[in-house]
Amino acid sequence: MRLNKYFRLHTLAIAISTSIPCVSTFAATAEVVDENIESIAILGSRVSSRTATESSSPIDIISSESLTKGGFSELGQSLQAMAPSFNFSRTQVSDGSDLFRPATLRGLQPDQTLVLVNGKRRHNQAIFGLNGTVGAGAAGTDMNSIPMSALKNVQILRDGAAAQYGSDAIAGVINLELKDTTNVTSGFIQTGATGEGDGDVLAAGLNTGFDLGNDGGFINLTAEYRDYDGTNRAQRDTGGGSNTAPGTLSENVRWGQGNAESTFKSFFYNAMIPLDGMELYAFGGYSNRTALGNGFYRSFNEAEKNVPQVYPDGFLPQIDNEAQDISTAVGLRGEINNDWSYDVSATYGENEYDFYSQNTINASYAAEYLSNNPSASEQDIASNSGPIAGYSGGFRYDQLTFNADISGSIDIDHGENLFVSFGAEYRKENYEIVAGEEASYACGASNSPTSFPSVIDSDVFAGCGFQAYPGLRPNAANDADRNSYALYLDLEKQITEQWNLGAALRFEDFSDAGSKLIGKLSSRYELTDSLAIRGALSTGFRAPSLQQSAYTAYTTNLGEGGVLLSSFTATAGSAFPAALGVQGLNLETSKNISLGLVYDVNSALSVSLDAYRVKIDDRITLGSLQNADDVSFNPEAVAALNATGAVQGNYFSNAVNSTTQGLDVVITYQTELLAGNLDVTLAGNLNETEIDSVNSPDGIPESVALDDLQRSFLTDGQPKQRATLTFDYTREAWSGVVRANYYGETDIIYFGNDHIGLPGFLSPTGSFKPTSVLESAVLIDVNLAYQLSDNLQLSAGINNLFDKTPDELGEDEALDFITNGAFKYPVRALPYGFDGMTYYARINFSF
Repeated sequence: MRLNKYFRLHTLAIAISTSIPCVSTFAATAEVVDENIESIAILGSRVSSRTATESSSPIDIISSESLTKGGFSELGQSLQAMAPSFNFSRTQVSDGSDLFRPATLRGLQPDQTLVLVNGKRRHNQAIFGLNGTVGAGAAGTDMNSIPMSALKNVQILRDGAAAQYGSDAIAGVINLELKDTTNVTSGFIQTGATGEGDGDVLAAGLNTGFDLGNDGGFINLTAEYRDYDGTNRAQRDTGGGSNTAPGTLSENVRWGQGNAESTFKSFFYNAMIPLDGMELYAFGGYSNRTALGNGFYRSFNEAEKNVPQVYPDGFLPQIDNEAQDISTAVGLRGEINNDWSYDVSATYGENEYDFYSQNTINASYAAEYLSNNPSASEQDIASNSGPIAGYSGGFRYDQLTFNADISGSIDIDHGENLFVSFGAEYRKENYEIVAGEEASYACGASNSPTSFPSVIDSDVFAGCGFQAYPGLRPNAANDADRNSYALYLDLEKQITEQWNLGAALRFEDFSDAGSKLIGKLSSRYELTDSLAIRGALSTGFRAPSLQQSAYTAYTTNLGEGGVLLSSFTATAGSAFPAALGVQGLNLETSKNISLGLVYDVNSALSVSLDAYRVKIDDRITLGSLQNADDVSFNPEAVAALNATGAVQGNYFSNAVNSTTQGLDVVITYQTELLAGNLDVTLAGNLNETEIDSVNSPDGIPESVALDDLQRSFLTDGQPKQRATLTFDYTREAWSGVVRANYYGETDIIYFGNDHIGLPGFLSPTGSFKPTSVLESAVLIDVNLAYQLSDNLQLSAGINNLFDKTPDELGEDEALDFITNGAFKYPVRALPYGFDGMTYYARINFSF
């Protein structure tokens, strides 16, 4: 067996587990089938001879060609269109979520899915969503930081795999395999826009590779760039202005509701050099992204927030987000003898995330100046109102991982070999919160401990800090680190010709959260040559991330009556949560069970069904904001909250025990049609999460530990039904894809009246709707391509052909009222967004 081929099948050094491999594969062309046979061992199995059809858990393998056929420029969007168990929610007016989006599997949290690159653990992002979003408080992996041009394929393991891959793999594992081609240069140029005429996109990518020596060494390089103009679906509002009475429709659209203006730049590499019977390999990359998001419009007469001498008609504050990712891995692998091999590696990754406020103001600056100079002129007030832009703060996270793995086989009783993998892992993590500049958080130019009467209304105190994203204060700055180590063992044996059995054990210890021993059993049995059943039982865990245990910050959130309030998120174990009985964060633990069948009806038609049940105890959630009245039963908690200077506060806790269960189905059909080849794939996911119980300390109401708002995001914030039906047709130089994407309904309280609490008499109908609902929808995507030559292909397409958007808000919706009619659609828990139809043209080249 050639060393190079053997180890490409063993790239996953940290996995050490054979129990799962699985597989239902979407892309069913002959080329993709061959790719599956070569690469299936990269995810799930440590057995070099194991193929996709012999696995015991479901894996989707999506080729790079399939990823780009939909015309999406972002990896997350492309995966969502092809893998129904993968969700990629859109949101807006939610701080950093304008740049990153929560990527989830099977309706769980972003940080309950482990992401790998070439089989090595990818670092998480430094930030998470806060302001009422899907995945709030969960720092997952930023899928959009990876350029699609660099990918050979994407493998999605839809099964609990913590016993094999460690913490975070409760919902499953996504492995991104980088290209290793040489002597070929390929790339693309793509442009597009929305049917509304905005959202112009320009994207370009280039990939090339070179041989290193004559023994199979290589280096593959990728560069990719995207520029996105952003979209806006807001309407003219009735908020009024300096020369316009409230209730009068504004002349222009002043609010922003749409995807942010953004840019993306990246460079990735993948390399290997043979060294005297060994292989030295390395890979990694750099990416930088920016996005200019919007806050809520500040009306001209909002005394707490505006300085009319600067913004006479109000203003739309903006948040300029910048994210930077750096990663690198280096390793050495080789054969100990004919039966055993080793792989040792070091992987480093870091994410930096910074916020810059624009078109904003700190209203307390002008308020303090007027307080000290009561006879000041309008011009003097404007001149002393402080900056209208500046740095609001940032977050840093880095991770260093060392792995050592040995794998091989033992001949037992001259029968089928027992395949064995074992090894160790050490991980070091660091997390830092960086304070913003003083004007971003201060109360007046003197940074007073209290604010000052507003320049608009002396009975109202001016808000402190920048509007939309008040800066991170020095007392919120933090620097934390931890380490962990793991030992793992994986066994797999073909008991009989029809029956395969696998087992995995893993012990992992975290310096800040404790230790856990977990395990997994998996099996596959062939009932006939064409029908097999498969299943797995496993326990798992997830350690609280440093982003959760060490996070603290002040933010602006929407309170009762649509009022924006200063809010505080307390560090785990600090005074406020401790007063409420939460001393710190513990491990999440899980129990997974899956059972499925794979049926090859004939050479053209195959079916796979996989049912699953995931029970998670001590699930970590970010609690809802509580004010002094909410915790009035506990004087100590009231005092701790008041000491922060915020109106309301929240914290992380192990608040929830939940059960998620569902069904995955994949049906593929291949046939010849009109002298061409037609591949049809139906893939679907049914999924439901229920809250079993709430872990509330003695004397603390459950509504404090987990209120209805957070409950609604966990149970109803993601579609419970998802499906894709894809027709992929090729005939000579022509090819085309038609795909129908179905999204089930989402229904959450955020921005519904159960959250806002508006009195019914304010509604023209006499009452406001209790929740914010996004109806179910079917989106149709079409792509057509023509191969001009061996080196050049032209393609064009339309996504969301029939311009499907959410139902427009009515006058009886709280969000319509608080935006003065500016917002046209709901803004949270949107699996397909509100841009409507988009179109694109693309040139692919290869030489």
